Amino acid sequence: MRKTETPFDATRRNVLTAAGLAAPAIIGLSGCATAERVPAANTQPEQSNLAEFATPSDLIVDTDKGKVRGYLSGGIRTFKGIPYGADTSGRNRFRPPAAPAPWAGVRDAFAYGATCPQSPPGPSDRMGFLLNHQAGHTSEDCLNLNVWTPSTDGGKRPVMVWVHGGNYSTGSSYAIASQDGESLARRGDVVIVSVNHRLNILGHLDLGALGAGAEFSSSVNVGLLDLVRALEWVRDNIGQFGGDASNVTLFGQSGGGLKITHLSGMPSAKGLFHKAVVQSGSQVEVFAEDMTAGISSIALHEFGLDAGDVESLQALPIGALQAASQAATTEWRRTGGFGNIWRTVGWAPRIESGTLPFHPYSEGGGAVSRDIALMAGSTLHEFNLALFNPAMEAMTREELKTSLASIYSDPEAVIVAAEQTYPDQKPVALYSIISAASFNRRNAIEQCQAKAALGGAPAFLYQFSWETPVLDGTPRAYHCAELPFVFANAVRENQATGGGADARLVETQLCDAWTAFAHSGDPQHEALPAWTAVGQMTAPTMVFNSEAVLENGRDQRLIEVVGQRAT
Repeated sequence: MRKTETPFDATRRNVLTAAGLAAPAIIGLSGCATAERVPAANTQPEQSNLAEFATPSDLIVDTDKGKVRGYLSGGIRTFKGIPYGADTSGRNRFRPPAAPAPWAGVRDAFAYGATCPQSPPGPSDRMGFLLNHQAGHTSEDCLNLNVWTPSTDGGKRPVMVWVHGGNYSTGSSYAIASQDGESLARRGDVVIVSVNHRLNILGHLDLGALGAGAEFSSSVNVGLLDLVRALEWVRDNIGQFGGDASNVTLFGQSGGGLKITHLSGMPSAKGLFHKAVVQSGSQVEVFAEDMTAGISSIALHEFGLDAGDVESLQALPIGALQAASQAATTEWRRTGGFGNIWRTVGWAPRIESGTLPFHPYSEGGGAVSRDIALMAGSTLHEFNLALFNPAMEAMTREELKTSLASIYSDPEAVIVAAEQTYPDQKPVALYSIISAASFNRRNAIEQCQAKAALGGAPAFLYQFSWETPVLDGTPRAYHCAELPFVFANAVRENQATGGGADARLVETQLCDAWTAFAHSGDPQHEALPAWTAVGQMTAPTMVFNSEAVLENGRDQRLIEVVGQRAT
């Protein structure tokens, strides 16, 4: 008895017929095939079915090491996990990055690549909820990047390369969900690239300072050299993805901003990027050897090895290396305190003659950074105590004064200056504002003014002051709060923003400023008031809030007061 053809059977027959093949017989309930065949002459009406299974030509892109296949999402061509460097394990550990091996055929670029081995995240908390953390897998074979592009048509769009945060020890190109580049690529008609690179002991073990051979003199900066290698990949390949290698903007937050600042003083990075956006990661001077040698020495002591035992260090299991990395970080930070960036950061790059010989805005560094347009800023509350301990919402003014007494010789004057500059803020919020003003805000001003002093391309200053309504408003304008807005993901990441009309308004302010800057080097757009560049002695600041305003010197007194630390 002949079985009735099902929709599945029909689809299967049509696809094979469209390919010019005689379809196999329809399978009956018994699993036995009938003898009936469909003539190949009936193929023409079914050609459209075959197209459903084909990869459009604009989703297969030639790179200098082989072809990659991406996918289409929301009209954006997406490519993930593309290698830009070789595996960094074994003999490649602690060495500058090497080019990846070519591959044959077409490599699928559908999923994010490995991230650098690092300490696992702690228990989920409010910050984890706001950031919507994304897990991934780790490997020393972690030199990979992701591309989002409106088209692979050779259209020479501005390129925006995202450098993730996490100091120099943790994080990845996708650890925070708002870093997804699809919405930003679509809204700004730009090509977005995000990068994974070496971190912690793998990216910044200072073997050179501790006596290793000359070939490891730059081991302290290989995490930065990875980023240079990624920018070389962009230079050589981004045109195939519809981007313009002569118009590249780096943007990064927290540790990502610090890394971008360092790249601005690296001769090997000169000409590989043309604009820089530093978000809550400003620092005029690069770290020095006494910091990086100190934490590296602690780590080597964990193994009972010295810097000359490089082969033994390269042979260590990654688990043992990471345990030592974390132990050294804990010991190094043990004597840290309020505003002690040297102890808080831990693993980091430093001034090193072969790779990073200059502070970025010094006379020597100016040869690299002078013509790189800069935008830098911070959030109002940055590291908000109540975000990590909700009980801190009950802090009194007297408790605030007590907490500042060990830091400032006149804590009352500091509190008064904060209250006058930012009225109607609770004591716990004032603590966050004071800490942000003493480091992030002050450093952003100093960086922009140092850049302005070089002449050349302009510097623009901002502050993100919009306070999220989620979690009863207690996170305020916290560290990372601007990320969903920069990436045009304010609605998608509504657990952080609330996703309402006010959030969408702020998204227009930020996202369009970042993409305008990427297009032209000027962040001005129609939703903002006139935005004046920073001068050597001036600090006009675009304040992003429900209504954006340009402020001149509003918090100058507070910054002066918090600069007067107790001895």
